[in-house]
Parts: sequence; structure tokens; C-alpha cells
Amino acid sequence: MRRDEIPGILTDFRTAARNAIEAGFDGVQLHASNGYLIDQFLRDSANFRDDAYGGPIANRVRLLREVTQALADAVGADRTGVRLSPNGETQGVRDSDPLPVFIAAAEALSSIGIAHLELREPPLDGTFGVGYLPPLAPLIRPAFKGPVLLNSDFSAARAQADLDAGIGDAVTFGRPFIANPDLPRRIAEGLPLAADDRATWFTQGADGYLDYPPAGASARLRSA
Repeated sequence: MRRDEIPGILTDFRTAARNAIEAGFDGVQLHASNGYLIDQFLRDSANFRDDAYGGPIANRVRLLREVTQALADAVGADRTGVRLSPNGETQGVRDSDPLPVFIAAAEALSSIGIAHLELREPPLDGTFGVGYLPPLAPLIRPAFKGPVLLNSDFSAARAQADLDAGIGDAVTFGRPFIANPDLPRRIAEGLPLAADDRATWFTQGADGYLDYPPAGASARLRSA
């Protein structure tokens, strides 16, 4: 990306955020993780720039800070969240020393006053991506003064343990919702979770999206 392209990128993010709010969403979350654009600027396996956006950590965090500030200015910091993935490698993007990078990132985001910071950190034995380091959330948490959300491979028991330890303020669930449309109820009542069919994750029909029954229903419904 050329330096003169960055202002246009900021404009695109502002426009997307405003469109989301106009469409009725409560807020927006910047996907700054998983090897995508912002993550590529953050990490030294992808960022080889020699300008103000490369080299020292402060420079590599610059685009994250500028995009987040643009979103906050467009729709309000209280409607803006950010998602980071400190401990994993996705799409070939990783960092040789991620802790100081993501502490700096958390500090920059905290200074903007965003609504939340989400950390997607699969464990070393993760079931959908694995960390090359144990989760760094306990070490990043003090650098961010707002709510911290934890994500990836959480069971109800592991989630409660991390909340009790003060590592995060909430835990987000993604994949378990696929097969458990009533996931909050199941967790609250200690009900068993249904298994999802991974082969249907990215299909376009109802199978795997609309055909998992709530707890107590007799059978999974299948489309014709």
C-alpha cells in the first residue's frame, strides 16, 4: 500500500461505519486480526515498510490507531470496538515478539476510549486455529482501561474461570452458536451442547444454519 492510498482507506472505513449505524446496527467492530490489513501492519512477518508505518512498534501501530480514531470520530468511540489476535498466526501473519506490540496497541486503543477490545486467542491445543504462544490476554489486560472480551475455544467452565480471574470482562462465542441457537440458555442451565456439522459452515442454503433445533426438540430439521 502506497502512503498516498492511506487517506482513502480511512475514508472507506468512516463510510462503512456510518452505513452500519444508518442501517440500524448499535456499533461497529474493527476487524484488526487474523492476518488481514491492520494485522499485516502490526506484525513484523508482514510489515517491511521503511516509512512512518513500519519499523518501530509505534509506527506499526499507527494505522490501527488512525483507523480506530476515524471510526470513533464517525460514529462515536462508545459505538466502536476492535478485535485483535495477539497469540496466533493466520494467513502467514505473525510476530517474533508479539507481547510489546499488542500492549502498545491496547494502550493506543485505550487512549481513544473505545467501547471494547476483543482478543481472539486460540489455546495451544485449539480446535480452529492454534496459538504459537499461550494466550497473552492476562498480560495485555492492564494496558486497556475499558471492557476486554475474550474469544476462541471457550467452554462455559473455562469462560467462567477466566472471568473470575479478572482476565476479561466477558467472553464471546461464535462456533457454538451454529448448532445451538439457544446457547445462552444451555450455558445458564448447564444443558449439553449440540455438535455442529463443519461441512456446512460455508454453504449457502438452510442446511447448517437454520436447521439446528433448540434444546428439548426431538430432532434436527433438514431442508428438502
